[in-house]
Amino acid sequence: MGKRMLTVIILAGIVVFHPIVHALAIAEIQLNSSLNQPLNAIIDLTARADELDSLNISIARLNAESAGLQSWPGIKVKLIIEEGGRSYIRVTSDDVIREPILNFLLELSWSQGRIQREYSLLIDPQQ
Repeated sequence: MGKRMLTVIILAGIVVFHPIVHALAIAEIQLNSSLNQPLNAIIDLTARADELDSLNISIARLNAESAGLQSWPGIKVKLIIEEGGRSYIRVTSDDVIREPILNFLLELSWSQGRIQREYSLLIDPQQ
């Protein structure tokens, strides 16, 4: 019984004191605008404070003909960190979006890594 109890205590200690690793993660995009309106969307983030401090976000257009990347000056991304701890990326445009399909590549880089994720939006004429 003594060895069994010791094993249980050791396993419980490992579980309790094991450092929890949370990697930066990005969610699906939530579109809040319609066709012929400026783009308004958000992408939720899960990240630690140190990851958010060193986070750089960039966006590129996916060019269907060459499958290469082109910068997309009309779309802007901004990191939002709310007081309650929620963090997300706001994706906006100055001009109205006239095409019903919008494809772009979002790149996030921080001190400990990098993520690239492609987003495709099918924009409804009437939301």
